[in-house]
Amino acid sequence: MGQQSSMTDAAIYLGLRDWGTIRLEKLIRQVDLGIHDHERGVTQPVRFDIEVLVQSPEGGDSIDNVLDYEYLEQSVNNALSESRAELQETLARRILDSVMLPQAALAATVSLTKLDPMGFDSQLGCTLVRMPEK
Repeated sequence: MGQQSSMTDAAIYLGLRDWGTIRLEKLIRQVDLGIHDHERGVTQPVRFDIEVLVQSPEGGDSIDNVLDYEYLEQSVNNALSESRAELQETLARRILDSVMLPQAALAATVSLTKLDPMGFDSQLGCTLVRMPEK
């Protein structure tokens, strides 16, 4: 996902010796998103990539020992059910707010990419990163 350095920086910042990440990668949803008139009321494919810094689990092969990463997709779905966002950054912030709710989530990145933006021959996206305050 390319955000590993952000999570490494966050782990160092927090003084963690044992840590890991959980990820949601390449989730694609059709989203009504954009500031231009030609984007309103029209869905376009958007890719969602999320990475969350967590402390290494204590051990044991039980979901109770880890942060259940299925909540990442639910965070996307919940954000999409809210009012229409004009900006990718607004939608990313909504997702980031939800992703950081569990106490086990120490830092996170949320990336959105418009895969086929109208009027462009490229993909356009944004990434937001949140680390705890000292």
